[in-house]
Amino acid sequence: MSHASADVIIVGAGPCGVTIANHLGMYGISTIILDRAPEIIDYPRAVGIDDEALRSYQTVGLAEEIQRDMIQNTPLRYYSSRGRCFAQVNPQGQPFGWPRRSLFIQPLTEVALRNGLSRYPSVRMELGCEVTGLTQDDSGVTARVQRPDRSIAEYGARYLVGADGGRSTIRKQLDIALVGHTHEWRWLVVDVEGDERFAPYSAVFCDPRRPHMEIDLPYGFRRYEFRLMKDETDEQMERPEAVQRLLAPLLPPGAKPKTTRSRIYRHNSRIAENFQSGRVFLAGDAAHLTPPFFGQGMNAGLRDATNLSWKLAAVLSARASPAILASYDVERRDHATTMVKFATMLGSFYAPINKVTEAFRLGFFRIIHGFPNIRDYILQMKFKPLPRYTQGIVVHQGPPDKGSPVGRMFMQPVVETTARKRVKLDDAIGNWFAIIGFNKDPAQALSPAELEYWQGCGASLVMVMKSRSDPDSIVSSPGTIVLDDVSGAFRDWIMARPSDEFIILRPDRYVAALSNSAGLDGVSRQLRSILQGGGAVGRNATSPPGAAMG
Repeated sequence: MSHASADVIIVGAGPCGVTIANHLGMYGISTIILDRAPEIIDYPRAVGIDDEALRSYQTVGLAEEIQRDMIQNTPLRYYSSRGRCFAQVNPQGQPFGWPRRSLFIQPLTEVALRNGLSRYPSVRMELGCEVTGLTQDDSGVTARVQRPDRSIAEYGARYLVGADGGRSTIRKQLDIALVGHTHEWRWLVVDVEGDERFAPYSAVFCDPRRPHMEIDLPYGFRRYEFRLMKDETDEQMERPEAVQRLLAPLLPPGAKPKTTRSRIYRHNSRIAENFQSGRVFLAGDAAHLTPPFFGQGMNAGLRDATNLSWKLAAVLSARASPAILASYDVERRDHATTMVKFATMLGSFYAPINKVTEAFRLGFFRIIHGFPNIRDYILQMKFKPLPRYTQGIVVHQGPPDKGSPVGRMFMQPVVETTARKRVKLDDAIGNWFAIIGFNKDPAQALSPAELEYWQGCGASLVMVMKSRSDPDSIVSSPGTIVLDDVSGAFRDWIMARPSDEFIILRPDRYVAALSNSAGLDGVSRQLRSILQGGGAVGRNATSPPGAAMG
């Protein structure tokens, strides 16, 4: 029997698994990624990507590559059963540096993500390989793998990530339950090619009789989704003539776009009871199944990928204690649960029970147009639940404050370097921890011991200056990155929160801690204690089994 080994094995080469592999490759972590499929599944599946996901791809240098094949800032319209548009969600802001809503064709993005792995000699991908068994102990994980030639091999690693989809073999091996329910309604999804309609938006037709959706996709593709009636069988509705009957009223006369795919789905609202068991982690659909009504299924998995990958890299590069890995479940499972519930609620919104509930909804939207704050909250997509970590790798001063930026993703404005080059914040500060001071140098505010710690673990020390400050007033230590607040975003931040002179950012761009000059050393010691295993990161100060394994 042959053997292979790496620091991390990833099972599943979909967007979630390959995103983790790109992040681990960037950090130089030896990684093997396995997938049972011999090649990319060649049809659109997920079609929407958000700003948080694009920011993650920015970190690994792939955002601009995959964005080339996307339609950006696509509006989302809601129509009544009479065909009247009663709401349009069209978010224009880019607080994290990227459009909040873009549409894409998943196979094209997957090609770019897999090509990205070729940059990393520490990462290799093996396709047509199926994991048939799994064991773990205090030293690592062993996966039994059937290769394409039907031979059996053992793959060993210090950690393993199951990103192998809703029917996850890894989750079943761990005997972790997927709690929730499967919805009774079935939806027919139809992808067509060569659709010449000029309808540059997504549309939801909230009709009690047959709700349906239309989604404009790149390169002449369009997706249609229809809710099926209870008396319509799968066999009936999968027939080409049934598909054409549903499409015909929506197409121009004589139009004959090519149907590239039609499939019937039952949607699930389910969460794994645990995202970690010892040295094994679940991510993406293996950990949670989200109805597609808000386009967050894949995006939720990419949040998992970004959260988990830097923590694995920190542990495997000896920059943090293995105890921090318990924070993955703590930080991700609650938010994944929130997104599942939110998407489930939206599914009910798309399909009003009857004409009375539809009339109530239309009245609500007429009323909110008279209240700009409420209107913009909904129509600018500010209602989207964003992660907020009250436990995990965060330092809260006192009880977690709902208004505090700690535990939330930090903004990403444009800044200007000393070479007068304008770049997005993340590109200026590197891909690891960063301590950012406004008009103050962190290197001069930290004690020698704390400064030595952060410099030793590769953190960036950053001083953002008020835009167009007097050059003679800028005094920085060697190694401190000096940036100009050219967009005024940090100015506005400090005016709203004058005591938050220093921001400690995690590699995933969440705020780990805030402080003024006097308290920076103390906050630094608290965060360092967590990273070194001296502070609790698990639920109720406990860790999942195996979290403290070396």
